[in-house]
Amino acid sequence: MNPTVEQLVVPFQQAMTFLSYIRGPLVDDWVDEQAQWLMDQVQTGVTYGEENLWRTIEIRFRQAYTNTAKKVKAQHQLRDFKMKGDDIDTYISQFQNLARKAGYTLDENVMLGMFADGLPPKLMVNCIKFDHPADWNDWTHSARLHQEEYIQLHDRLKGGHRNQGHMQTQWRNALNRNPNAMDIGRTRAWATTTGTTGDKEKQWLEGWCYQCNKQGHIL
Repeated sequence: MNPTVEQLVVPFQQAMTFLSYIRGPLVDDWVDEQAQWLMDQVQTGVTYGEENLWRTIEIRFRQAYTNTAKKVKAQHQLRDFKMKGDDIDTYISQFQNLARKAGYTLDENVMLGMFADGLPPKLMVNCIKFDHPADWNDWTHSARLHQEEYIQLHDRLKGGHRNQGHMQTQWRNALNRNPNAMDIGRTRAWATTTGTTGDKEKQWLEGWCYQCNKQGHIL
């Protein structure tokens, strides 16, 4: 019988052999910790054939691998993460969540730099120019403040142009609908050929306008 195969049947040997194949700068410390845990177990009386030895290492490996993969993925996402549209609160929340998954502290300079780079350029400039943020709370407060100001000004200017155009249309429609509106061009032309005392007296008695020679108003 192959002695190597016999060793893999024993949970302790199986776990130690498995750990010997895992090497690299990102996992060496983890491997050393697990190997020391195995040694501590047998030194305190746990038998080499205890199934829990291998099962524990297997579970820890799966957890560590999954966490490492999530961490690396979050780090890559942070590098290209940008604010979308005008929603500053969603950007802050998502950035904070990615930073946690990546294992970063929000007040680290690298994190503050990534957060600033993800803001729209004009918003970032305003934060630095007016508030000089130094930590995470400073940055989020400043970004919210200037983004809210931008939205309010944008809505007000947009509404002002819309109302101005609406008022002009209302006046134009009102003038077009008014049957008694005075025709200034015709008034000036007619006024040069009329206006004697007799004409004005007749106009007054019959209710005609002195200027446009129409009924309905007197001027």
